[in-house]
Amino acid sequence: MFLGIDVGSISMKFVLYSPPGGGPLPEEVRSQCLSDVPASLERGGEAYLLSYDRLQGDPNRKVPERLAEWIGRIGGERIGGMAVTGKSGPNLSAILGARYENDFRCLVKGVGAVQPDARTIFEMGGENAKVIRLEAADGNGSVRIRDYDTNGDCAAGTGSFIDQQANRMQIAVEEVGEMVARAASSARVAGRCSVFAKTDMIHAQQKGCSPEEILKGLCEAVARNFKSSINKGKDPVARVALVGGLFANQGVVRAIREAFAFSPDDVVLPWGFAHLAALGAALAASESPGAERGAGGVFLPGGTVPAEGEKAFPAWPPLSTKDVVFLRDRIAPPPPVGNGTEVFLGIDVGSVSTNFALVDGEGNLVKEIYVRTQGRPVQVVTDGLHELREEFGDAISVRGVGTTGSGRELIGELVGADTVQDEITAHKTGSSFISRRYFDQSVDTIFEIGGQDSKFISLQDGVVVDFAMNDACAAGTGSFLEEQAERLGIRIKEEFARMALSSEAPVRMGERCTVFMEQDLNNYLHRGANRVDLVAGLAYSVVINYLNRVVRGRLIGETIYFQGGT
Repeated sequence: MFLGIDVGSISMKFVLYSPPGGGPLPEEVRSQCLSDVPASLERGGEAYLLSYDRLQGDPNRKVPERLAEWIGRIGGERIGGMAVTGKSGPNLSAILGARYENDFRCLVKGVGAVQPDARTIFEMGGENAKVIRLEAADGNGSVRIRDYDTNGDCAAGTGSFIDQQANRMQIAVEEVGEMVARAASSARVAGRCSVFAKTDMIHAQQKGCSPEEILKGLCEAVARNFKSSINKGKDPVARVALVGGLFANQGVVRAIREAFAFSPDDVVLPWGFAHLAALGAALAASESPGAERGAGGVFLPGGTVPAEGEKAFPAWPPLSTKDVVFLRDRIAPPPPVGNGTEVFLGIDVGSVSTNFALVDGEGNLVKEIYVRTQGRPVQVVTDGLHELREEFGDAISVRGVGTTGSGRELIGELVGADTVQDEITAHKTGSSFISRRYFDQSVDTIFEIGGQDSKFISLQDGVVVDFAMNDACAAGTGSFLEEQAERLGIRIKEEFARMALSSEAPVRMGERCTVFMEQDLNNYLHRGANRVDLVAGLAYSVVINYLNRVVRGRLIGETIYFQGGT
């Protein structure tokens, strides 16, 4: 039997190939596979889908651990060879003592084994997308690559972006296809850039579009982007095999069919569509068996797993909170209320979070609420109002309501707001009030980095004299940090700051588009960088991006307020 491992940017896939005469897997092993029903291949033999796992930013450890599990279950003496492919393939081949196989070759070999009539491959993975055009190689039915196109450096419209947006809306990726099928219409979402697509989704959300409509628009945007930017206007030759983990999303499958106007017979979702590169690696290993076997027929590692931080990378100075005053430590306990205490309510509806502030007539904070918007601003605000009602009842009398944030107009209509304020004015007013109450020195500069937006505001005697925003691009905002923390398996609230401040050598990463920043992160991960140093490097990237792309050399004052959830 032969093992194939495909290690991409996001996940790792394991496949086992049993050639003719190799015999079946024992029932107790088959029951632990993704599917206990193997595929019978045209060339003979059977293929088993062993596992699909997220890497969580640690391929050099996750892959050997999973490999050891499968060798223990199957028995090393039964494995005649092994090959690894994918983005981390070259590095892991040395660690695992396995052959490395080119990912194009493996994908074509895997598709040919389960879908020999395919003449075009559409692959959409975690961060990569490609079109491979095939032609007959000889008279025995084998195929070879005639032409191909890839997504290059930009990962717009790939699986990681779909994952991020589903997670932002608190929706399981597995549910997206069913939700899209229920949508009667779709929100218009840009397909040219993942950042602009995210911005369009936020705007649709604030206009009251349902999550189903937004997700359908997202899937359609992914399909349009694939057609124009990757397929580049060429006519795909049937049959078209859809491969890669993103096609587990039936919403994307449907959108691809519609974008290309495919007939039912033109396109196929083959067996093991997310594992076919791993299958190709297993087949390649079977063609030159025995090369990677150790003593007694059990695999021996060809290298060692490098310790985290063992390699040196370009670094920033360590982070520090010196000279930073945390105002949250100075907030007094909420004042008592009762007998209809007059209060005023402020609601900030953002793309990522919604915030409520209830204050009395003197500006004392009576109650604050921070919740995730989850793509449902109306529902979240309604729930927040119910929470306030349940807690205070008739003990308070709300004398005025103000709204701000990207959803201020929609929510202002919902709650009958007395004032609807732009975010610049709201930031200025709130910070000026705090500076007067707690300090003798007035605030003159505001750095605001939120979930999707960032702003720079310059004040003079409480008046805004200059400001700048990040326009449409969300590079270096809170949502980006949260997405990368999730990829690294880190809790953004409990762990991110602690890890970043503990780093002695924050890794220097890019500060360009979020897509390229993600690629820098992945490259350092695959090279064995310490996660603590990467987390600190991400914090630096956000700051450098903000200073270079928002502040842009504007005058920074003496008293700076850091605002926004980030």
